[in-house]
Amino acid sequence: MSVLKSGLVTSTMLVSGLALMAPALAQAQQAAPSSTVEEVVVTAQKTTQNIQNVPIAITAVTAKALQQKGINDVSKLTNIAPNVQLDAGTPFSGSDAVLSAYIRGIGQDDFAFNLDPGVGVYVDGVYLARSVGANTSMLDVDRVEILKGPQGTLFGRNTIGGAISIITRDPGHDFMVRGEVTTGQFSRLDTRITADLPITDKILTSITFDEERRNGWQHRIPFPGAVAGSSGIPDCDALAAGTKCAVSYEANTDFPAAGYATSQRPGGQNKWSARGKVLLLPSDDFRITLEGDYTFVDQPAQANTALAINPGLGLGGLYNACLVGAPLGVLCTQPRLNVSPVPSPVPPLPAIGGVNVDGNPTNNLMPWDARFQTGNPDFTYETGNSFSRLKNFGVGATIEWKTSPALNLKLISAYRQMHWDTGMDLDGSPLTILATSFDMTQHQWSEELQATGKLFDDRLNYAVGAYYFQEGGWLHDFVTFPDALLQVDGPNRLKTDAEALYAHLDFKVNDLISLVGGARYTWEHKTFQGYQTDDNALSYKISGCYPPGASGALIGAPAFLTCQQVIGFPPGGPYSPYQYYPTGPFHQNFTKFDPNVGLELHLAPNVMAYGTYSQGFKTGSWTTRLSSPHPTYDSELFFAPETAKSEEIGLKSEWFDRRLRLNLAGFHTIYDGIQLNSQIGISPTIVNAGNARIWGAEAEAEAVLGGGLSWTANFGYTDAKYTYLNNVGDNSFNLTLTSCPERLPSTGPNSRYANPNVQNGPCSLPKTPKFKFYFGPQYLIELQHMGQLQFNVDWTRTSPLYNDIGNTAELKRPTTNILNASITYREPKDRWELSVGGTNLTNQRYVVSGQNQGGVAVIDAVYSDPTEWYATFRFHY
Repeated sequence: MSVLKSGLVTSTMLVSGLALMAPALAQAQQAAPSSTVEEVVVTAQKTTQNIQNVPIAITAVTAKALQQKGINDVSKLTNIAPNVQLDAGTPFSGSDAVLSAYIRGIGQDDFAFNLDPGVGVYVDGVYLARSVGANTSMLDVDRVEILKGPQGTLFGRNTIGGAISIITRDPGHDFMVRGEVTTGQFSRLDTRITADLPITDKILTSITFDEERRNGWQHRIPFPGAVAGSSGIPDCDALAAGTKCAVSYEANTDFPAAGYATSQRPGGQNKWSARGKVLLLPSDDFRITLEGDYTFVDQPAQANTALAINPGLGLGGLYNACLVGAPLGVLCTQPRLNVSPVPSPVPPLPAIGGVNVDGNPTNNLMPWDARFQTGNPDFTYETGNSFSRLKNFGVGATIEWKTSPALNLKLISAYRQMHWDTGMDLDGSPLTILATSFDMTQHQWSEELQATGKLFDDRLNYAVGAYYFQEGGWLHDFVTFPDALLQVDGPNRLKTDAEALYAHLDFKVNDLISLVGGARYTWEHKTFQGYQTDDNALSYKISGCYPPGASGALIGAPAFLTCQQVIGFPPGGPYSPYQYYPTGPFHQNFTKFDPNVGLELHLAPNVMAYGTYSQGFKTGSWTTRLSSPHPTYDSELFFAPETAKSEEIGLKSEWFDRRLRLNLAGFHTIYDGIQLNSQIGISPTIVNAGNARIWGAEAEAEAVLGGGLSWTANFGYTDAKYTYLNNVGDNSFNLTLTSCPERLPSTGPNSRYANPNVQNGPCSLPKTPKFKFYFGPQYLIELQHMGQLQFNVDWTRTSPLYNDIGNTAELKRPTTNILNASITYREPKDRWELSVGGTNLTNQRYVVSGQNQGGVAVIDAVYSDPTEWYATFRFHY
């Protein structure tokens, strides 16, 4: 594998030199600036249409725009799309391959297998079922279509907020090679090469390789002074925060984990990916597309920062109390780990009760408190796990047959498989207070049959289809709370089978009016079994009823009951008496009818007004993060589907001989059964948190002014308010909660006065800024016979947003102004070009993702990247 990666750089350089010397390029012509806005073709309604004729708010990004703006993965689209929030990584995932996607206030900010995305990501019509791996690289992409609002009719389940459809480029009929090499800040070195290799005029192929390497921007530094009992502390002089220490850290293997690896520079990148495509053209009316892709990631975890530590609360406070000899019985005096039947790779650890009674942390375990907050996201005292590994591949076949002018058939078949491991140190210290790691395997199979065409003298456009989807896999959680006082070991297995039928019709009544309608009916069956265990028997120890087989009389219960029965651990499980879940498997069935209706008014040749009503849903599932036993199957173990009903009105128009494109949209959404993480006990647990009402508007414009000057701009406004909040979760450990009683009704059963949790609860839906503005001018200068010089600027201003359900102040993202810019020289024959630019030139540092972990009483977060420069050389042959 290393041979392939190192060879990629060499081969790119070699082909670059060959391309520059190729005499065949002498006839190449310099591209002239366009005098009109570019026509954009999309397939948002399963048929090929001009984007201006589709009654949906769509942001379309072409391959050319992706290149000019340096967008190499899905998350980087966030700055140029209104009412869209895309982030690389979710709380405690540690992986930039995980996508947190929200559109118009609806999405999901979690990677758990039991939780489906709220915004569907599709590559060539194939649904990516997990948020893990959804932040995919832009490999040989032709365009990206971001569809706003529920797409339940044509795209189906789990597109309740919208859909991101990535369409890759088809192989060409002529031999072609193009590539690029990018260097930049933090020893960045990215390479990419694409080749079209036609075999005959009926068999066309293409292949693309991409590699990204970069050091992390965060430095792990040693804590000033000696810290006995900590993990992996190097032998360095005591250094203050902000001072670098060039040392290597060894992974701590004292606790069970999904793997053991660490890094001195969290936040780095080391990944490569490949895509191949074969296009078979036996006739003009029949074509078969075969494709496959593979992604390999082996890099440090994202850079994490401890923002707030409260040493007197939660398990962190319990750990500190044990150190000084608090009279907490077996909780502090018994060995830790390896009491569960789950195989453990490490032996039990000694008790920690009273080990710090002399108050000298240099000869025993150190207490955990705010001394480990560096106050700077670029430096941390963490020494634990830091890794993110992913192997993700897929194969697919698409068969298209134009049987007649009235009927086109398409069959999309695909199989995908993924294995993901990640590990993070979340406590900010060289101690093991909060360490998480996860191991996920997943596979999926999908089939979709589409029939599209036109009838009644082309007055009726139709799309009907059938869809089948199957998914299975497991997620194993390893979570070590303070020095394994609680050691959660959580293997969970899930399986999903889904089927759907859908139809979509667009009927032209006359030149002015067209009617739109459609519906989708979905059947879904899910199976689950949870095996999460309490490896240190904390529930028993903290109750005073220990060991599990002892008599309940220890705590005043009837003597004929065992501690297991008194505490409530279910009997009969494979990991009894420490298994939280009752014996399964468990099953859920869902059916859903999602209609869509609309009206189009073609007011002028280049002006269309429209209004639509649509629905969408995201299925329910089971929670996989328990920290208390459940002797029977109850309502706390599962959550229901969430639904959205949305109305939208819009205007799509082009003016001044197509020099200006202006698209407007306004929307209103009823969002019910919202699935969000709530702190229940010590675990971030998925619940149906409540209902919301969302309304807003957006505008997108593109203009060609002439003389080489053009610009794109957009504006988004979203007002998202809770109308009801369930009284779920235990906020006693929350360090900061804002209060917004004015955002809720003043009277009635759901008023702010009727529910104490609502009165002191969150204001805003997570990941939903109220305003977002983007402006991207481009200036192209013709240098006569010397080539072209192109200037690009991208400025995005986003109003504040909250990153979590509790609207934690420390996790609030302030108003941001993100400025990117580049200068590109393109030689006269268009054989090569050189770009120099910078990203985040204003050096805005803000929280991308984070959590208020009440169980330990720490708030931790991943920050945005600092300012970076880059230089890219591209060639084309």
